[in-house]
Order: sequence, then C-alpha cells, then structure tokens
Amino acid sequence: MISGTQNDRKRIIDIIANSFDSNKSTNYTIKQDKKRQERLRFLVEYSVFQGEKFGEILMSRDKNAACIIIFPWFKSFSLLSLIWDIKLIFKAVGLRNLNAVLKRERLLKKNHPATPFYHLWYIGVDPDHQNKGTGSKLLEEVLENFSDKPIYLETSVTENLRWYHKYGFEIIDVLDLGYKLYILRKQ
Repeated sequence: MISGTQNDRKRIIDIIANSFDSNKSTNYTIKQDKKRQERLRFLVEYSVFQGEKFGEILMSRDKNAACIIIFPWFKSFSLLSLIWDIKLIFKAVGLRNLNAVLKRERLLKKNHPATPFYHLWYIGVDPDHQNKGTGSKLLEEVLENFSDKPIYLETSVTENLRWYHKYGFEIIDVLDLGYKLYILRKQ
C-alpha cells in the first residue's frame, strides 16, 4: 500500500469512477442526464479533495486499486471546502437532487459515533484488474494500518457484503432509499 500523490490523482479518479460507474448509491447522488459520466468524475474528484484535506488517499503498489479514507474529526470549515461543496451541487448533484442527498447524509450521520472513527468512503479496483486479489490486499493493509479506531463504510452492492464480512465488518443498519444502502462497521 502506498499513499496517492498529486501525480496519481488522474489514475485514482479513473479507478474509482470506473469501478463505481454502475453503483446505485453513487448514481443516487449524481444527476442522471447526458452529463452523467462527467458528473460521476466530478463527484470522485470532490471525494479525492476531501481525502487529501481530511484523510488519506491510498493505492495498491501496482496502482490498480485505490481508496479514500476520511478522518471525520479532522473536518472543519474553510472557504476552499465551501467552494468545493458548491461546485459539487452544480457539477454533480443538481439542485433537484440536493434534498434527497442531504437526507441520506443525515441518516448516515445518525449511524456514526460521536467519537473518532475512520470512514472508508471509497475502495475500488480498476475493472480490468478486478477479481485478482488486488482489492483484498489493499483492504487488508488498510485494516492493519487503521486498527486503532472503528472503521465505517456504506455499500449498496449486496455482492460485496460477504467480502466485507470476511474482513470483520458487520451490518449495523440498512437504509431504504429506493435501493438498499448497507451501513457497516468494523470495531
């Protein structure tokens, strides 16, 4: 596992955008129109900014998998963060979708503790390199290096639940948002 750098930014965005292209939760967040791909890429770019500012961006050594981990206790207001939030609304979410996205965020926060935890926002593998153990190796290294606090994540991909369970995650809630969003925790 290595830290993603500015030079890796495009590769990280490509990996996550491509691996989350058909993800229900991600597509719930972005406006569905002819610019969907562009909106998805901006959502991931926004997420990379959040990871750089308030967490860590990590990659597999072969740079075929990436993850964004947020340290929620680091989050603070800044003018730059506000600008990114506004850009997210107009470039990815859309005004009509904003209330639904904010409602989902409120529901997620109800499941998060008041004490520090790690939030695994994204973990993805380049589709050409999936099912080769790359994502598993990255997740194992993340769990090894971030074992001092609980780790939370959300997934709408039911096929991944067994995979997360294998690594000690448990389902703590399921949100029905027109699709099922599973909230998981590893103590």
